Amino acid sequence: MDLIEVNEQETHTITPTNPVHDLDDIPEDIGHFEHEVVHEKLALNEDFTEQEGNPSGVALIGNDQRGGPDDDASRKEKPIQSENARFWLEPPKDQVLYPLWTFGFNHSVPVINLSKKASNVVFYASSHLVILYDIDYNMQRVLRGHCNAVSCLTCSGDKRWLASGDSGPDSAVIIWDGKTGEPVRTMLSPHKNGVAAIALTDDARYLATLSADDVEQEFAIWNWTTGEETPLCSVKLDTAVSSQRTIEFKPGDYFHVATNSQHQVVFYDWSTSGKIEAYAPPLSDEDFNKRIGNYSYTRFMPGKNVALTATSQGLLVIWVSANDSLKKDYTETIFKKVTKLVPLHEKAITYLYITKCRSSGYAIVTGDSAGIVKFFDMNFMLLFWYQNLNGGPIVSVTFASRGILDEDEMTNWRSSMYLESTQYPQCSTIEAERFVVEDFIVTTAHANMIGVTVDGGILKIIHQDNHDEVTGLSANPILSNIAVCSYTGKLKIFDYNKKTVVAMRDFGTNDPIQTCKYDRSGHYLAVGFVSGYLRVVNSVTLLDVTSQPFTYGRGAITHADFDPQNEFCAFSDSAFTTTLLCRSSQNETDEWTYVGRVRVHHREITDILFWCSAGSKQSRLFSLGADQTLCEYDLYASTLHNIVVLGRYRVEQLATPLCLSSLPPCYKEDFLCISTSASKMKLFNSTSFMCRKTLMAFPPGVEFVRVAPLPSTPSDTAHFLVCMSDERLALVMMPLDGDPLKTTNLIAHPSGARGPAKGSDLAVSQDGQYVFTAGGPDNSVHMWGVNSKILEERVKKASEVKRRFYSLISPQFLEELKDYYYYSMLRTQGLKCLDTRETSLTIPISEIPFVMRAVGFYPTEEEVESMINEIKYSRFSETGSYVTDIDLDTFIQMYCNHRPYQGILFKDVERDFHKLCQVTDPDSGKLLTFRDPREKVRDIMKLPPEFLFSYLQALGEPISEDELAECLSVLLGCFPEGGRPEATEPISDRDLMKSVDNYLPMFLNAETFVKNILGLEYCIEQEKECDEDAKLQGRKTEATDSITNLLPNRDSATEGIQTE
Repeated sequence: MDLIEVNEQETHTITPTNPVHDLDDIPEDIGHFEHEVVHEKLALNEDFTEQEGNPSGVALIGNDQRGGPDDDASRKEKPIQSENARFWLEPPKDQVLYPLWTFGFNHSVPVINLSKKASNVVFYASSHLVILYDIDYNMQRVLRGHCNAVSCLTCSGDKRWLASGDSGPDSAVIIWDGKTGEPVRTMLSPHKNGVAAIALTDDARYLATLSADDVEQEFAIWNWTTGEETPLCSVKLDTAVSSQRTIEFKPGDYFHVATNSQHQVVFYDWSTSGKIEAYAPPLSDEDFNKRIGNYSYTRFMPGKNVALTATSQGLLVIWVSANDSLKKDYTETIFKKVTKLVPLHEKAITYLYITKCRSSGYAIVTGDSAGIVKFFDMNFMLLFWYQNLNGGPIVSVTFASRGILDEDEMTNWRSSMYLESTQYPQCSTIEAERFVVEDFIVTTAHANMIGVTVDGGILKIIHQDNHDEVTGLSANPILSNIAVCSYTGKLKIFDYNKKTVVAMRDFGTNDPIQTCKYDRSGHYLAVGFVSGYLRVVNSVTLLDVTSQPFTYGRGAITHADFDPQNEFCAFSDSAFTTTLLCRSSQNETDEWTYVGRVRVHHREITDILFWCSAGSKQSRLFSLGADQTLCEYDLYASTLHNIVVLGRYRVEQLATPLCLSSLPPCYKEDFLCISTSASKMKLFNSTSFMCRKTLMAFPPGVEFVRVAPLPSTPSDTAHFLVCMSDERLALVMMPLDGDPLKTTNLIAHPSGARGPAKGSDLAVSQDGQYVFTAGGPDNSVHMWGVNSKILEERVKKASEVKRRFYSLISPQFLEELKDYYYYSMLRTQGLKCLDTRETSLTIPISEIPFVMRAVGFYPTEEEVESMINEIKYSRFSETGSYVTDIDLDTFIQMYCNHRPYQGILFKDVERDFHKLCQVTDPDSGKLLTFRDPREKVRDIMKLPPEFLFSYLQALGEPISEDELAECLSVLLGCFPEGGRPEATEPISDRDLMKSVDNYLPMFLNAETFVKNILGLEYCIEQEKECDEDAKLQGRKTEATDSITNLLPNRDSATEGIQTE
């Protein structure tokens, strides 16, 4: 393993001499509204890459390619005073959460080098964000607009116009103005599932797109400057040639295009009249008696009707027009054939490009899986190569546009005296001419971005990021440092103010890191590995502070934490055990020593937390498990090899607890916050462990896997929680009450259908101004700015909190809920009461479960108890007395917070019934199968009613036989409301049982149970609100799969509706 000290890169500045672009750079037919908008923007914004006479501006950044004796230190400290500095530095003032910086990039998406004489800028993607990065000044401009992971980038020939595309639901292709960084055109859903590849013509007039469909893929040409919503021409590709992934316009004749997949190249011929033709020429291993391999890229040779395709066998496939040869010049056609295969590499060619070269006019550029970049002339003779990049398989090679090979500059190169004054290398040809190409940037599959200065052969690492899953984050509580770890085995410390790497330690790919955590003083850093080892290192030097790592884990270290007093450290592993360390004051060699380990949970430990109440100096340790239990350990009574467990408390029944967090100092009581997989957040009293409040997460369906308080003091006017799900980042204002207005959220790392990410960790800076999120498989870390004052002012200006919950339910449902609420008021005073009724706006809290079930929400007995306790103790800390009644507004708020975020799904009932039907014979141990002899279809799982009723009386929350008979009699329509106060005559148990037996069928399956027993029917129409929630989550809900209201044909059955 290597320990590397990384210093801040020195920057150099030169004064450019090239003029500002003219307005004629815009395509002539940039029609309609966009024509005027773009011209207006250009009139107000100068080119940030090309200015004159302003040596202190952002536009004047760049590297002195000659390496002259410049005063680097003085240039480095120059302030940025140009008005265009806002292009890079000014954060938005009207957003609560906004991206400031990205650590990492999509290394599978080729980057674009925008460098010119006066600038050194690169254009790349990071998850769903598009980045303009100034290499010299170490600044980023984050371009937002995509809600899916960016899948492709392109630019025009002069690199003035940039484009980005994504794939997934609600996809988009966005055209950006490279001078201002503003979007010029946004094409929403150009294809059903987005785009796999895009390309702009050299003059930026037309845009080509390939849909991201694997079947019936579409290739389309768009005249994007006119604002049309339909393509100029398009063609559907057969399934046999689908999965095309690259696009190439022929230089000088963009009416001819080539695309390729791994197994097929397709050539196109299109016209502005809307006509398009496509041809997929055949090629197999038998044609040349040689294995071809998979295709990577296809390029056209400039000035010739020849196309080249690189393969995984290190070959170059030469395509020419049918019946033509390489020596003849015929008109271009889509009907091509292969004339020969040229071996260029021993390894797979992963990238292919053609660039200008002094010695041969053009050079073929190839990169292979061994990390070697080669240059060939147009006769496939080797000119030069770079084999010392040591960055991994090549993903892209992109060249600057400094104009050194333009026709007006070539006169300088004809002077041998001028050429000899440079340090350009010699070609590997017999003539040994100087090898002169533009400087270029190489990106690799190992997430390395390397800048190559050809004059002098200088290599500069621009980015060295994670090419494997980012697993952990931790913010230093004292310094402006953020620790990042990943499966690559690298531990990096970033200074997030200077945006530089201050330290890095590489443990190797054979020792992936799972988690990391700073202690409360910022002096130590715990690093947990997949191997089960945990190291405690110095937070500055990253050297171990113990002689040996702690090897007590029996699986990957999943969580680690330090107590607030810096006396203890605890970590959990994937084998469900918890290990405790204590700080040593006697042993000078090892600053931390082992105490013991214990296994309390029987399923995955989802979080651990050291917690200390206000004013106390003693810490408490909690662990939360997927077994739905919260465990507390006695730190001060634990001895060597003996960790004392104080208690285990069940915190959930059906859902899975996901994370555990402390809360900001805004409550008079001490609470622990638990987020669950049911899209809920629960507050538990830290002493009694009673659930005191249940709140819905917003948007509905989101599951927060990380929750952290934003640093604050009791005197602050507002307090906030930062929450992270697999793809969303949210800021929630305290106190928690489920009000959607007090929550703001955005997509931080697209997951599921939107992208490969899965939120892995969350960190908050010590001043609360920044939040950091790790996207796990998307290999990126995003830094977000927080402007909580905007959210605070928005909430203050809004209406009363309780009234805002009325907008979460439909008006029809609200009226029905009111009817049941007022009916409950009558019930409590007696339906046959002849006295004057008391006027009241509340009902007793004991009526809560009856009204809830009447409106279609069926809570368990434990949930009923939590709802009653929530109201009962709501004012206890203030008044010292219990609350016994609940008003309508509070009831609606409670209903919105406790109800499930989606209705009951019939497929869930089928799944549960399938489990219940797995009955085993206690004697033989064989699986019993029940069949109804009267039924023709026998493949439906079923069981006798008595088996189901025995489960109800023995498992979960057991129900007594009397209660079961009463419920069944009401559900089956035997008697109205059973033995409740509404019954006008006494009912005997014998009559109840007899009536129930008469109504029950011989066997039950999911369908008969739902329709005949519960009296529910399928919902055909999908609720509009549910559809909107599904769109927020990127999920596809089945319109015919939810169960709604009870059947109306039973007069004795209580009618209700399903949860909104």
